[in-house]
Amino acid sequence: MFQRVAFLAPLLLAACAAPRTSALVVGDGREARAATAQPELAAPAAEPVTSAAPAPAPAASRSALLAAEDGSLHESRFTVKGGYWGSDEDTLDDGYIFSASWMRFFTRFFALEFEAGYLDGDGEDGGVDVDVWSIPVFLNGRLNAPLWILDVYGGAGVGGFYYDAEVSAGGLSADDDGFLLGGNVFVGATINLADSLALGLEGKYYLSEDIDDADEGLNGYALMLTLGFGR
Repeated sequence: MFQRVAFLAPLLLAACAAPRTSALVVGDGREARAATAQPELAAPAAEPVTSAAPAPAPAASRSALLAAEDGSLHESRFTVKGGYWGSDEDTLDDGYIFSASWMRFFTRFFALEFEAGYLDGDGEDGGVDVDVWSIPVFLNGRLNAPLWILDVYGGAGVGGFYYDAEVSAGGLSADDDGFLLGGNVFVGATINLADSLALGLEGKYYLSEDIDDADEGLNGYALMLTLGFGR
């Protein structure tokens, strides 16, 4: 009996002295479960994305946009004109006139125009028949008032007429030609049909020197349709 007790005593002491591994294992399990049981931290909510206000267009872009809106009609323009010409002189009655012009706008409100054309008129006075053709050439200044799709304008210019006149009476005839200094004043309006097309009506009055030995010139008025093309 004593021998068995003496044999078991060291075993019991060893068992008491050994670490409690099972408790540690159990404790480790609790810590693992506690770690897994903790709720995950929610990700911070994303801030709402707000669109930044568009930056103002640079001055150059605004200028380009205005130029596009204005179109080429207010830059430079080629115009053809044609219509009726009536004389203020006694020996001439009426006729027709055609012209072409090139216009350069410095602003939307002012332009210079170079104009050249062809004028033909005839008449009869006291049994004397007169037939005249002329080439009027003028440099004009034009004041322009743009109103929506309309342009209302007026102006004046200086230049002259190259003319050729034929006079006949009683089977006799005579020719005369030369150059007369002159001027013109005008008013008109156009409707801008597109960025580079304008249709209008123009009234013009011409003044000229008198033809030598005739005491008459090419004073008269014209009413013309106009068709303009932007560059």
